[in-house]
Amino acid sequence: MPSRLTYYRNHLSLGDAWRLYRHVKSKKDDFVKFSFLQHPAFIRGIMSDELMFGQLFIDKQYDVYYPIEATTIIDLGANVGYASVFFANKFPNARIVAVEPEANNYAVAQKNTAPYKNIQLLHGAVWYEPAQLDVVDNGFGEAAFMMVAQGAAAQHLPQGKVVNSIPAYTIAQLAETINATTIDIVKMDIEGSEKEIFEHPTNDWLPRTKMLIVETHDRYKKGTSKALMQAMSQYDFSLALSGENLLFYNNQLVAFNPPD
Repeated sequence: MPSRLTYYRNHLSLGDAWRLYRHVKSKKDDFVKFSFLQHPAFIRGIMSDELMFGQLFIDKQYDVYYPIEATTIIDLGANVGYASVFFANKFPNARIVAVEPEANNYAVAQKNTAPYKNIQLLHGAVWYEPAQLDVVDNGFGEAAFMMVAQGAAAQHLPQGKVVNSIPAYTIAQLAETINATTIDIVKMDIEGSEKEIFEHPTNDWLPRTKMLIVETHDRYKKGTSKALMQAMSQYDFSLALSGENLLFYNNQLVAFNPPD
C-alpha cells in the first residue's frame, strides 16, 4: 500500500501533493492553495472532506467526457462544494446552482464557493415537489445525510436523528434560478433521495437535460437504482460509467462520441 504522500504525488504536482499532505496530517480546518484551482479550497481536518476532495481532484471522477461547453449546471447534494468548484474551474462561463441540506456542510460549501461569482449556493434539498424536509443523520457520516418528509423520520429512518429542517426544491425550480431552458449538466449525489425523484414524473426537467451524472445509494435505500433505470428507459439516453457515478447523455440533445 503506497503512503498517502506517494499517492498524492502520483496524481498531483509535487507542490500540490506536499501542501495537501501537510494539511491532512495537521488535521486542521483551513484553506489550501492548489495550482489547479482558481481559488484556495477549504478542507476540514476530517476524513470525509479528504475523501470527497480526493474523489474530485485526485481520482478525478468527474473528469469525464463532456460533449458540450456547459453553461447551465445544477449540483444536487453539494456537500462542501467541491463538485461546484470543479465545474466552475472547468466551465468558467457556466451558471451553477448548488443545494446542500446539512448545516455544517453548507457552511463549508459557502467558504468554498463564495469566491466563484457564477455559483449560487442554496441551503436546501431537492425533492419531487416543493416541500419542507427533515435532514437525518443515520450514522453514515458527514457525506451521507438523508432526507425525509418533515415529521416522518420516526417512521422511515427510526435509527436516525433529525439535525435540521430545510426547504426542498424541484429540479425545474432550480433550473429557473439560473434561467435554464435546457440544462447542460445535472449532478446528483443525494444519498437515496434519487428514489423519490425518479419514482415521480421527470418530464418537466429530464428531457431537457443534456447530461446527468448520478450516484445511486441502494445501500442506504433499496430501490434507488430500479427507480432511476425505469425513469431513464422512457427517454433516449446513452450510458457510461466513472467510478461510483453513472453518466447519462441525452441523444436528442448532444452527440455521444466519447474518445476510445
